[in-house]
Amino acid sequence: MRMKLFSAATLDQAMEQMRVELGPDAVVLSTRSEDNFAEVRAAVERPLNHRFAPPSFSEARPSFDESTRERMEDVLTWHGAPDTFAERVAVTGVKLMGANADAAPAMAAGLEGVTAFAPIHADSSRAIMIVGAPGAGKTSVAAKLATARPSMQGGFRPVCADFDAAGGHARLSAFAGRADIPLFRTPESLRAHIAQRTSEGARLVIDAPSFNPLNPDDMNRLAELVELLNVEPILALSAEGHPQDLEDNARAYRNAGVRRTVLTKLDVVRRRGGVFAAISSARLSIAQLSLTHHIQGGLIPATPLRIARLLLETAPETGAAKTYSFKGAA
Repeated sequence: MRMKLFSAATLDQAMEQMRVELGPDAVVLSTRSEDNFAEVRAAVERPLNHRFAPPSFSEARPSFDESTRERMEDVLTWHGAPDTFAERVAVTGVKLMGANADAAPAMAAGLEGVTAFAPIHADSSRAIMIVGAPGAGKTSVAAKLATARPSMQGGFRPVCADFDAAGGHARLSAFAGRADIPLFRTPESLRAHIAQRTSEGARLVIDAPSFNPLNPDDMNRLAELVELLNVEPILALSAEGHPQDLEDNARAYRNAGVRRTVLTKLDVVRRRGGVFAAISSARLSIAQLSLTHHIQGGLIPATPLRIARLLLETAPETGAAKTYSFKGAA
């Protein structure tokens, strides 16, 4: 069986691409449809791009398109991903998509095979709380979710939890362009507000205080706060930094109860592989990507194909990516 990923502006267009290339025998494995973007993953029993079937006596042997595999490994290594992560993505992508796959769909399949994806939507009954290290972009993420169009992942009402009196309320109000954002100085008062508003059907996004992942006391405070408030913590994780530090930080937040992350500052770094490797190793799900500092429209749902294209389009075509590599976490 050969599998392939098709993407287009609409689901109908992606399905048409599938029918043209794979023919009437194609089987749809999964579909994904969002605003102005759709993906179809399909499979076909017969070999692709072969006019005649192989003789029945021929021995089927696994084959790999080394150029596609090497391209993926070079790109991920150039982006600073650990060697083990780059190899896992490349091998998985070629196995899933076949020897003749282009690099983009093959890398997308590889990323989907080693990383989970879970975009944020406004239909959750639980409030979400944006957490992260100082300077990671928590307040920006909260403002972007609060100002997103309702037809997308938005519909959230912003709330500020400024327990440390660090000026977070003023920043959130400025970013979101609103002067009516509730401010809470204690966890108990915030808990009462969450209980009241969620019972009324409101969808809340809370801008939390900063929690240092290197400080065990901070991580314990975060875990206790999540349990007290009964909210979903979502990590704002900056793409800046060494891959091993990123992994250590992601693991610390996972141990405190985080399961999803929004990747921030992707627009201010060239090499982005380390953060994706860190998320995969920490077993977190990628929710959204922040590719601009602008608040309006500043978050997009994370998909394997979007990430693959982002990595491929920003890496050198022939990539002497082996100038350096990280042997660390996968």
